[in-house]
Amino acid sequence: MILPTAVIDLALDQAGGDLIVSWSSQSPPGALFQVYLDRRLVWQGRGRRCQAPLPAGGAGRVSRVDVVQVDPSDFNQDLSGQLPSSPGTSPWASLSWLGGTYLDPSGQDDIRGFRIYGSMRPGQPVDFTNLVGSVPAYPGGWVADGFGLGGFGQGGFGRSAGRYAWQSEPLASGVWSFAIVPYDHSGDERGVPTPASVTIQAPPRPPARGLDGGSLTYMYTGAASRVATLSWQPSPSA
Repeated sequence: MILPTAVIDLALDQAGGDLIVSWSSQSPPGALFQVYLDRRLVWQGRGRRCQAPLPAGGAGRVSRVDVVQVDPSDFNQDLSGQLPSSPGTSPWASLSWLGGTYLDPSGQDDIRGFRIYGSMRPGQPVDFTNLVGSVPAYPGGWVADGFGLGGFGQGGFGRSAGRYAWQSEPLASGVWSFAIVPYDHSGDERGVPTPASVTIQAPPRPPARGLDGGSLTYMYTGAASRVATLSWQPSPSA
């Protein structure tokens, strides 16, 4: 079973023909994760980073990446059938964007990372006091673009772009608004925020837990009638 646990700060990088996926989570150490590329299971373990070959010997492209926490009893099972059929049916908002030093309008080529701001509730505009995530630029500290570096790309000659990704905590159904803002090594924000919106159609939440900590109770009438009755609490609405 896939657990409804938040996988955050999802970042993608490429090394040769491999895709490097890293993430963080508020789950305790020892939690079990699986990584799927285009709904294909490519990794499972207790870490927060994996390296998996890209399709077609590295020449292929991946249209979606899913990182999920799984129940220990299903750790070795392929749970691709439990993945949302499309990004819109997931309780998580997944953002991806291109970034590089060309985003610094001052010409100092000083970009340290990206802040993600979000709306407080679905249907509301972005609240720039609501910082929901942060993604560092240039994993490992290696700056691959800037004046005289890189090739033709999003920012023009010598100002190529890398791809970044981020995944939210589970959200309620509705349209959520986000803004991605680059910031420099002094913590100052640079350039114009990049807007994004994601429509969430979240599945029902797990049943609420009772006073005993369980979510499922049963009553058995005994050996005479041999009838078992199961009951559970309603799912939380938010």
